[in-house]
Amino acid sequence: MRVRDLMSKKLITLNSGISLSDAARIFFEKNIDGAPVVDDEGVLIGLLTKTHLIQAIARQEDIMALRVCDVMTTDVFTLKDSMLVPELQQNNLIFKYGRFPVVNPQNKPIGFVTRTDLVRYLSEKSVFMAEEFEAVLNSASNGVMAVNSAGIVTLFNPAAQAITGMKAENVIGRSVVDVMPDPQGFMSVLQTGKAQLNQKIQFGSSQIITRRSPIIKNNKIVGGVAIFQDVTELQKIASELEEVKDLKSILDSIVNSIFDCIVVVDKNGFVTMMNDAYGEFLHIDPKKAIGRHITDVIENTRMHIVAQTGKAEICDMQKIGEHNTVVTRIPIVKDGEVTGAVGKMVFRDVKDLRVLARKLTSLQSELEYYKEELQKVQGGKYTIDSIIGSGEKIQWLKMIALRAAKGKSTVLITGESGTGKELFAQAIHYASSRRHGPFIKINCASIPENLLESELFGYEDGAFTGARKGGKPGKFELANGGTILLDEIGDMSMPMQAKLLRVLQEREVERVGGTKTTPVDVRVIAATNQDLEAMMGQGTFRQDLFYRLNIIALHIPPLRERREDMTELCEALLRKINRNLQFDVDRVSPAALELLMDYDWPGNVRELENVLERSVNLMDDVGEIQPEHLPPTLRRSGGRTEPANQKTAQELAGIMEDAEKQAIYKALEAAGGNRSQAAKILGIHRSGFYQKLSKYQIKL
Repeated sequence: MRVRDLMSKKLITLNSGISLSDAARIFFEKNIDGAPVVDDEGVLIGLLTKTHLIQAIARQEDIMALRVCDVMTTDVFTLKDSMLVPELQQNNLIFKYGRFPVVNPQNKPIGFVTRTDLVRYLSEKSVFMAEEFEAVLNSASNGVMAVNSAGIVTLFNPAAQAITGMKAENVIGRSVVDVMPDPQGFMSVLQTGKAQLNQKIQFGSSQIITRRSPIIKNNKIVGGVAIFQDVTELQKIASELEEVKDLKSILDSIVNSIFDCIVVVDKNGFVTMMNDAYGEFLHIDPKKAIGRHITDVIENTRMHIVAQTGKAEICDMQKIGEHNTVVTRIPIVKDGEVTGAVGKMVFRDVKDLRVLARKLTSLQSELEYYKEELQKVQGGKYTIDSIIGSGEKIQWLKMIALRAAKGKSTVLITGESGTGKELFAQAIHYASSRRHGPFIKINCASIPENLLESELFGYEDGAFTGARKGGKPGKFELANGGTILLDEIGDMSMPMQAKLLRVLQEREVERVGGTKTTPVDVRVIAATNQDLEAMMGQGTFRQDLFYRLNIIALHIPPLRERREDMTELCEALLRKINRNLQFDVDRVSPAALELLMDYDWPGNVRELENVLERSVNLMDDVGEIQPEHLPPTLRRSGGRTEPANQKTAQELAGIMEDAEKQAIYKALEAAGGNRSQAAKILGIHRSGFYQKLSKYQIKL
């Protein structure tokens, strides 16, 4: 047996740079006592065991600050996988170490053997050999009797009992003179040390053929052994030989019925078997190929080389006649020695391989398609192509988003409410290499301050009253390997900003109520409708966090600044509304489109979608949206033409503002202070209503 047969392949390696606490956690989780330490190239550079961990603790060192390289041993005794186990017994170093990494020629770990494994193997091998020897003797069809140097019987197997009719318990311990006929013949073997072959003796009514040989140890005769057999058993053996011949004939028939071309050679490269399929392919009689050298039978063959080197050649190209075949050559190994080789033609022509490759490519394409569709269902639905607009501003932003997707840097998306910040975030995610990972989003403004930390970073079991049993992972852990969108980042409190900054810098999170950190590989995209630079000046947003977030900045323009995209947006939104509400509205009429173009859209694209959906619900059977279907606020806008007299315009603006404030107060009074209800009474979007509250400094 070689080391590769004894070693465990469930190998866990450690990087020298990881912390000692992480290594201890791996030991605990994987239930191992030690592990090889490798460098960044996977080459063995040391060994870390539980003893090293215990010694570090005993020295009262700070294991949280230590790395594996600080305590590991570089004095490692390694094994090659091709070494024979008996060779290990001759090396005293096996008694010095408890664990032996097995390495390949590049000194990279591929498994390990422990001293316990070696001792267990040797012990089991000894017991197995004893049991095997006893089983062989007990199952042998020949009778076996052994005596010591004084001629006392020490062994009498079941076959000997069956042939002689005597019980072992009645024979063992007695002199051979009292047990077997022709005793002097056996005693002569013990005296002279010369074997007696094929001796015929009469035992009762049976004739027995026996062979008697001395047992010599250290040039001294210590006993003898007799092997005998009833002549009638020879007939049984002859019958069994006929059965073996029949079995060989059946196996030959099976091999010849196989469509694959198969040939076998001995260690010198001479053909010992060739099936009919190969003979048909070569246009020869396969029986006439047997006994000939393989190079005289198959052109460009390497079977004889494989039989000599013992190195397999898998799916190798071979030119045979007009065919470019694909063949595999495998050495035949018996008792660690190469005795020949078997060859199989995998493809009779490379054209068959190309057909199969095209099928596999087609299946791979289908698989990728379904994976992409599955990702859209699981994590989001927006890609770069989902962003509507052919105007210069939006096209430039789409180009920047695609470039941002290629990297891993943090992205800050700013813009008014309803401009599509989340759409851009998802588009960046699905255009990046992380598209198969999760896309996790969280609105920092919608979660109470006391719950936001546990939502972002998770919590441990019992961290607070009402905490889920077993704890709960946070959004950062759930987004590991993917992207997290922190929406409304400007509403995050200063303490939470500090904790978020640490996560961005250290790339690790610590759960609420926990004591250990968890590394995370997450790309962060932040979004806000607030002016973070102004907030920094007011001291409500951390400057260091802003610079950490503002590596790649995207400012999504409001709808009033990209009116050239209005037609495309209306068409896309109408398709979505028709699909959801099962309507069939063709388009927006030119007159209605002119009103939409003249409106300032404080709620941006989201408000546009709401206006279109409202209009569709108010329509009868008209195939296009007319001005009368639009909300009154849009119909009263009267265009954006500038009056000739600037003073008159200012007076008119003041009158409109006063009227607007009065309308807001009345709506709030009617809604009992409910801002959402007040926005509905006024017929405007909630975000636009909030902006007006802020504009007129109306506080509830």
